[in-house]
Amino acid sequence: MAHDHAVRAFGLPLMNVEPQSLENLISEFASLPGIGLKTARRLAYHMLSRKKGDVERFADSLMQAAEKVHPCPRCHAFTDEDICPTCRAREGAKSICVVEKNSDILPFERSSVHKGLYFVLGGVISPLDGIGPEALHLPQLVERIKTENIEELVLALGSSPEADSTALMIDRMLAGVNVKRTRLARGIPMGSDLEFIDEVTMLRAFEGRVSL
Repeated sequence: MAHDHAVRAFGLPLMNVEPQSLENLISEFASLPGIGLKTARRLAYHMLSRKKGDVERFADSLMQAAEKVHPCPRCHAFTDEDICPTCRAREGAKSICVVEKNSDILPFERSSVHKGLYFVLGGVISPLDGIGPEALHLPQLVERIKTENIEELVLALGSSPEADSTALMIDRMLAGVNVKRTRLARGIPMGSDLEFIDEVTMLRAFEGRVSL
């Protein structure tokens, strides 16, 4: 009722100035992590201001990635091959760096601090978000450590309470397994995403890693 009164006060009906198809595009951008409604609207308007060929290339790249990119069956990192290049090139390596998500691998490779394998856990244990141990790739990680005779497991899961709980769970699952278990040094700011950590900070955190 209050809304109707406000509309009648100006004597004009409230018009929807954005077409439905544009609203749909804005909603899709807004569904992305870290993108608010204002940024989503700016992105949508920017896309519509580009040439049709540019937009088609953007859409084609998105569709190709969605169709061709998949998790590596060994480490769950994104790849468009049967096995990701890291698993293939470093087969036989005796260390595995465990990360929460795919993008967390990038700072390690940029800084060249880790020469071994990776394993993407698929998240961290977070009961408030409905993420339990069963939602992660924990059994496959443990199996890989046992079958490939891994000598060191580097837990690079960030510095949040959820990451701490996940590291503790992994440590318990590996009880009795002869593998050195380490974590990054506390140079990583609390709650920071590893993908945004600069190379120097990552280098110091990795080189100063501590045993569990």
